[in-house]
Amino acid sequence: MRAAVFRTRGGGLVDEFGMKDASWSETANQAETVSVVIDLDSGSEGGRDWRNLGTEWKHSIALDFHGRLLGGPIMPHNFDNDKGELKLAVRGGRILFTRHSILPVAAMPPRSPTLPNGDLDTTLDTTLAGFDLGTIAKKIGEQACLWPGRDYPIDWPADRAGTHEKTYAAIDRKKVEAAWTDLSRLENGPDIRLALVRDGADAFRWRFQSGTQQQPRLQGDDVFAWELGMGSSLQVQTNPTMMGSLAWSQGGRSDDKALVRGQYDSTLVDAGYPLLEIETDASVNTVDPDTLNSQNAEALRTAKKPWEFWSFKVRADRSPFPYEYGPGSLIAVNVTKDTKVSGGYVAPGTYPRRIAGLSGGLDEWITITCGEYYDG
Repeated sequence: MRAAVFRTRGGGLVDEFGMKDASWSETANQAETVSVVIDLDSGSEGGRDWRNLGTEWKHSIALDFHGRLLGGPIMPHNFDNDKGELKLAVRGGRILFTRHSILPVAAMPPRSPTLPNGDLDTTLDTTLAGFDLGTIAKKIGEQACLWPGRDYPIDWPADRAGTHEKTYAAIDRKKVEAAWTDLSRLENGPDIRLALVRDGADAFRWRFQSGTQQQPRLQGDDVFAWELGMGSSLQVQTNPTMMGSLAWSQGGRSDDKALVRGQYDSTLVDAGYPLLEIETDASVNTVDPDTLNSQNAEALRTAKKPWEFWSFKVRADRSPFPYEYGPGSLIAVNVTKDTKVSGGYVAPGTYPRRIAGLSGGLDEWITITCGEYYDG
């Protein structure tokens, strides 16, 4: 397996290289993580100028894992002289937007989001109305890329009409990636992904993808099935920390006021559970009560039982292949009566699940982590 270095701005290929080791992981609605280890004592890689080739932020790395491309800007270096190794940390293209504020180009200094008298310059606020949430996510990303030095090779899809409206105050300088995360956490909030793709033989691009108002999850029509067996030992982890009946969200800081909304669902209490409270991840700068209500509803939607994640390994060189599925895909996990499950912890049956994350390395195996499938 080989990897490639490309320019973060423009996407042009710089060089290809071999790796001593590599690992990667991908989780829904997050920038993927890639780690590559380069043998600097080898004849092929030791002669390269890795201080230049591995320039942080300016250069990116693309890792091709059986047709599934992962990667983005180079982050920290870790050089070990005793081992003759250089380890490069890489994050997906989404990581760029952790450093981009939701501001129009007109806000470029020396202009300030405050007026000379100290009042806020609200003409620099970003207000988007009449779109679905995925399009709002796209448009704040597009706006960020209008600034100088952000000529990233990103394919932005056409706008989609919807019923939502969002305002981002310039004074908050909220980061685009944080806003994307908030949008995904709303009730029926969309999955948001920057997928790395090839752009001909000598370049790479990112493709912005988001769920729609009708189908917020990024999933195809296919349901991929695996039967647990040899090499696919099942790991199960449960997490009850987000169970609850009463959800709270708090905002209002942007208006210098307190804004608190709560929502109660009696399902667990009626079933004999104690009354547990949940604090959502709502932004403290939220000023729209409907946004807080939506985050409460989304938190309670999945709070009626412990979060449960299953992990198992499958061959990456057999159908279905890694480029066919990804985080968000629907799968069916088949546990047969012949599957060895200690203590019968998981009964035989076919279990609908949704892929939450993927991970792998240089070998032919890929680890699938999947969570509950919540209909709707």
